[in-house]
Amino acid sequence: MKIKLLLVSGMLLLISFSFFSCVKDDFDMDTVTATNWNPNGAAPLINSDLTLWDILKDYDSTDLLVVDSNKFVYLVYEDTVYSQSAEELIPIGNQAFNYTDNLSIPGGPLSGDYTTSYDYDFDFSLSGGIQLDSMTLKEGILNMVLNSDLNYPATIVMSIPGATQNGVPYRDTLNYVATGSSVNSDLTGTKLVFDNSVVDNRLPVHFDVTVHGNGNANLSPYFFGVDMSFSNLRFRYMYGYLGQFNLNLNNDTIGIRIYNNNLTGSVNWEDPRLYINVLNGWGMPIRTTVDYLEAIRTNTPPAGVVISGTGIPNPWDISYPAAMGQVASSGFVLNKSNSNIDAALNITPQRILALVNGSTNPNGNVMKNFVEDISRMAVEAKLELPFYGTANGFILQDTFDLSFGEDLSNVEWILFKVYTKNMFPVDGDVQLFFCDSNYVWLDSLLNPLEQTLVAATPGPAPDYIVTQPREKTVTQTIQGARLNNLEVTKHIIVRARLDTYNSGTELVKIYSYYKLGLRLSAQVQFKFNSNEL
Repeated sequence: MKIKLLLVSGMLLLISFSFFSCVKDDFDMDTVTATNWNPNGAAPLINSDLTLWDILKDYDSTDLLVVDSNKFVYLVYEDTVYSQSAEELIPIGNQAFNYTDNLSIPGGPLSGDYTTSYDYDFDFSLSGGIQLDSMTLKEGILNMVLNSDLNYPATIVMSIPGATQNGVPYRDTLNYVATGSSVNSDLTGTKLVFDNSVVDNRLPVHFDVTVHGNGNANLSPYFFGVDMSFSNLRFRYMYGYLGQFNLNLNNDTIGIRIYNNNLTGSVNWEDPRLYINVLNGWGMPIRTTVDYLEAIRTNTPPAGVVISGTGIPNPWDISYPAAMGQVASSGFVLNKSNSNIDAALNITPQRILALVNGSTNPNGNVMKNFVEDISRMAVEAKLELPFYGTANGFILQDTFDLSFGEDLSNVEWILFKVYTKNMFPVDGDVQLFFCDSNYVWLDSLLNPLEQTLVAATPGPAPDYIVTQPREKTVTQTIQGARLNNLEVTKHIIVRARLDTYNSGTELVKIYSYYKLGLRLSAQVQFKFNSNEL
């Protein structure tokens, strides 16, 4: 049976809520009144033994709970709060260059071939102080245009010393017919090798020019100009000094969904842990600073606690891999001995805000770097909450849609009986409010309010194991004018006040084999006049 769940916080289990949703799913008064019943009828509605998984399975993912070898339960939240690839970090913009010179052909009219050559250095413009040794491209276009007043056809072979394409020395050929002759070439698989001995990111280029004589007059000297551009560049690998870039992780949050429906009350975690782990695939030093950590409660009443302590490294130098394809890991953990994480979580926050900044190569150009396009730096957060501690006055509320039918005139009264056999060390008072379509409260189920769950007694420290469950039976009759309220009920509001054992004054632990036995039955008294029989 699917359990419509509010929220479980710390040692508190929303055990008592489960039967209300089952009533919603399984008990339809229209069905009862439309059937030929005896004047008095009773039926079981729920007969279940609920584990912690049953209570949580509709609330969150199945990997929310972790159980250790002693069957002790942990609540775990994991999230990637920051992730960026090297390709996203390092921009490679379009590059455009222009080379001009004179071309002189000796002698008179040219009837054969004349060959000459030119060398030129094209300087890439890159941000962040990048100084490339080499860059292998997975995508890119090279466009080359020859502008000249040369009156002979010509062949221009452009090569880049040290560059290769798929392992073969890189060459590109432009056939000149008239000014504006051009060629576009695919740079996929091209490795560019740069010379940084004089100017950063300098790409030496060599032109071999062969002029094909056709007997036309020799009008030397000729104008010779090459416009060359690299566009749509996307790298596969980069080597060299890859500059200083800011890493802005501001306003990243860790959601603590367990508190989403909490109204008030306190939960005191005895051993909370917040793990921050960085996985770095970039072959370069990174330094971060944790500017701000705060637990924030957005529900009423709002509150916030700044998380601080010696467990937060500031600044924090992130490890980096020694070779391409490797990933280095760095991390720290906050607990109650090195931070105030326990006090921060005691306000039942809905999220933790992290303001973190960082930079690559914080000490400048002191070592060679390397990256692959898909290598990433990711910051992962894991909040681990062992079900160990206390809670007091913890109030939860949620709203569900529910209709009992629009005609209950043949019903004299409805008796609900709830029996619980509770192995959890949790007391609970649960109330169900019937509301109309505008959420105006019409009535409540338990009138007067009666305790629904009786906490089982935990054993001695350090394990606090419950060995004997506690039983409780609650009955409630709805009759007379109260039945009219059910006819216009469209929503129910379920509110629970939960405490751990002995009003939240003694430590408890929750184990995976704890169960709540739940039996819910209903008895209906009908009324008929003689004309209807």
